[in-house]
Amino acid sequence: MTSLQPTKPNRWAALYDLFLIIGVLLVLKSVLLNVATVWSYAGPISLLAALAVATWRLRKNQETWAGLGLGRPKSIRWTILWTVVALVLTMSAGILAEALAVSLIGAPSEATQAIDARFQGRFDNIPGNLSAYLFWLATAWVIGGFTEEMLFRGVLLTRFEKLFAKIPFAAVLAVICQAVLFGQLHYYYQGLAGWVATGAIAFVSGILYLAFNRNLWPLVLSHGLSNSIGLTLIYLEIVS
Repeated sequence: MTSLQPTKPNRWAALYDLFLIIGVLLVLKSVLLNVATVWSYAGPISLLAALAVATWRLRKNQETWAGLGLGRPKSIRWTILWTVVALVLTMSAGILAEALAVSLIGAPSEATQAIDARFQGRFDNIPGNLSAYLFWLATAWVIGGFTEEMLFRGVLLTRFEKLFAKIPFAAVLAVICQAVLFGQLHYYYQGLAGWVATGAIAFVSGILYLAFNRNLWPLVLSHGLSNSIGLTLIYLEIVS
């Protein structure tokens, strides 16, 4: 695999990037959630907008997506192997973390309750509906597989790492920060347990990003596959 390292730390540039990207992500989503015609797409739209800002900032900093982990893998076999490893570890982390959150809160309905009742039914049109299933499946790959991994593991993690460059365990702090933010992104429709579960997934993904020498491909593929499994179970009405 290609060994990738973050560019020379520039704390002020990293702080500026974080302010712009996170600001666009959170503010735009907050606004769109209050628009009845597009609230269900608030997450994807805000993520794509944040990704556009991140791409612009990369160019300004003379960085590339290949440099952050989307370069051509040297070994397809190893990429497949690490994808399987990432899939097993992230799904296990999510399941265990959600179960722990529910057990601590004591009421599963409260743990998984969305912040607004209408957000709870975000995927209600998927069961038995092939067109809705295919739409969300494509969205799961474009937004979940690529956009979220590029944004959170590729950009935000490395920016947090640069910001904390003079602090011990900068990489660990960076992994935690992007995980907390990633979990918060899912809170509005998955509830507190969803925040904990997706945050745990993001934490493991961040660790794996570093362990894979900053190669994003196994995380992109495992994330897309994980989302596909979840949507397929909903479509087949195995889970709700």
